[in-house]
Formats: sequence, structure tokens, C-alpha cells
Amino acid sequence: MIKDSGIDETQLDLIALLKGKQSANRTTLYVSNADPISPAGYWQALQNKSVTVVHYSNLNQTRKVSLFNQAMRNEVLHSLM
Repeated sequence: MIKDSGIDETQLDLIALLKGKQSANRTTLYVSNADPISPAGYWQALQNKSVTVVHYSNLNQTRKVSLFNQAMRNEVLHSLM
């Protein structure tokens, strides 16, 4: 799918894009070993003081989204129906 989109795969290497870039804005990433879309292991290599990685064990994508807020949870649940 990525190749068909015309996007260069290097544009999706978030660790490389964030490497060495510090920001005044803090970012928090919520990751889990049970999330196949954004697995926790991928983020272990990230070294960026502007980014905090919070790991939840066995938390799938839908459950992670429900951490953020009610509106996002409703949107995800609606898309699953």
C-alpha cells in the first residue's frame, strides 16, 4: 500500500526524522507491545529529550485510543461498527 501511495518510505521512518531534533513542545507517545500498528519495540531506539515514551503492556490500538478522550474513543468505536 505504501509503494502504491507514492510516499517515499524514508518519510515514514519517524525515528530518523526525530533524531537530533529538539523542540520546546513536549510530545508523549503511548506504546504497547500488543499494538501491531505501532509496536513498542520500534520506539526503543528513539533518543529525543522532547519525546516521552510511555509503555503500556498488552494494550491494543483501540484501548490506547480510549486513553486520550471520549470523542476519540467514540470515533474509533463508530468506525469499527
